[in-house]
Amino acid sequence: MRTPSFLLVAAGLAVLSACTAKNTKAPPLAGPSTLAMSITMTASKNSLIQNGVDSAAIAIQALGPDGQSQSVTLRAEIFVNGVIRDFGTLSNKAPVTPATITYFAPPAPAESVGTGTRVTIAVTPVGSDFNGEVRRYIDINVIPPGVILPPNGAPVPKFVVTPPTFNTLRILTFDASATTDEGVLCGSRCSYAWTFGDGTSSTGLATTHEYRTAATYAVTLTVTDERGTSATSTQNLVVTATAAPTATFKISPTPVGVNQDAFFNATESVAATGRQIVNYGWNFGDGKTASGATVSHSFSALGSYIIVLTVTDDAEAVGRTTQTLAVVTAGAGPTALLTFSPAAPKAGVAVFFNASGSTPGTAPIATYRFNYGDGTPDDVGVASTQSHVFTTTTLVGGLTTTFNVRLTVTDTLGRTGTVVIAVAVIP
Repeated sequence: MRTPSFLLVAAGLAVLSACTAKNTKAPPLAGPSTLAMSITMTASKNSLIQNGVDSAAIAIQALGPDGQSQSVTLRAEIFVNGVIRDFGTLSNKAPVTPATITYFAPPAPAESVGTGTRVTIAVTPVGSDFNGEVRRYIDINVIPPGVILPPNGAPVPKFVVTPPTFNTLRILTFDASATTDEGVLCGSRCSYAWTFGDGTSSTGLATTHEYRTAATYAVTLTVTDERGTSATSTQNLVVTATAAPTATFKISPTPVGVNQDAFFNATESVAATGRQIVNYGWNFGDGKTASGATVSHSFSALGSYIIVLTVTDDAEAVGRTTQTLAVVTAGAGPTALLTFSPAAPKAGVAVFFNASGSTPGTAPIATYRFNYGDGTPDDVGVASTQSHVFTTTTLVGGLTTTFNVRLTVTDTLGRTGTVVIAVAVIP
């Protein structure tokens, strides 16, 4: 017994593609582009009867990177099997977003055309700013009159959100790949509409979103199958604030003198895991500010100043810390004192120098510089003791030679004290 032709037609319709908006990645552009935008197309119907009257309203929206609606001029076209054809009509072939255009199905065919025709409605951004742009498109099934469709069950929406920790200003991915229809994965046979509970929305099998405020948000996924039957699924996301970065800094010198540069270093500040610090803001407590990981500043008046460092990460989370800096008068500088042993040093034997008897003025000693008077490099550092070997080649004529050894001490205000001692070295 032969199966009636209308049942074969109905079986064929079960595998037709759904009304699905598709975005194709465009190549890099030299000028302005809609690549930073999301252009979406949503049809009021997935399938139309080919009777010259049935129609579908197609809503088109362009959203910028900030989620706001953008005005973009488009060229709308009808494709059948990849070829531009006047198969039906469009109410507007040059819409400007946001816009809704209507596709009208063509009149009934003169003879049977089988299971129907898949029609693609495509839009392309136009204008000199969008040269080389690709089309965005949506499919609609045009069915001959008299076709009897089999019963249709609702899809079962399912989605997951990753990563599993939901923080503000963190990009979250919403994936509806597990959605089923008639017991099998729905995939591209269904269309997907998302609302994120904060007044924003999106479309597509998978999409991304970030929340700017800590709160609980009801995320709803609406899935529509190829026959136009819809179902929804909702999850509540508890979004917490992104962890703040930790601010810390060092000051040198401290205390600092009036009109002397102080150096501020915040490079040891750290951001939370997965984030990075993008801004360092300084307030010096004297009405002056600066930005940068390392900065310098001088104070024109005596006093005690509260230095405030504010660091901001790439999720706009803020960390803050303070230190107090004393600004003092120049006052007395350090006094250098140097001794050595043994008392009668010999060439080739280490001589020990001790500057620990040096005394600070109104600010601590920061560095000690030893110059040995024999042409060798200076020893500079925070250590107050050093050793040095005078070689026989530095002795004049191989005889006992006196070297003038110079000690220079520098305090945190940049002031110095110097002493020179004579060291007689024997062969």
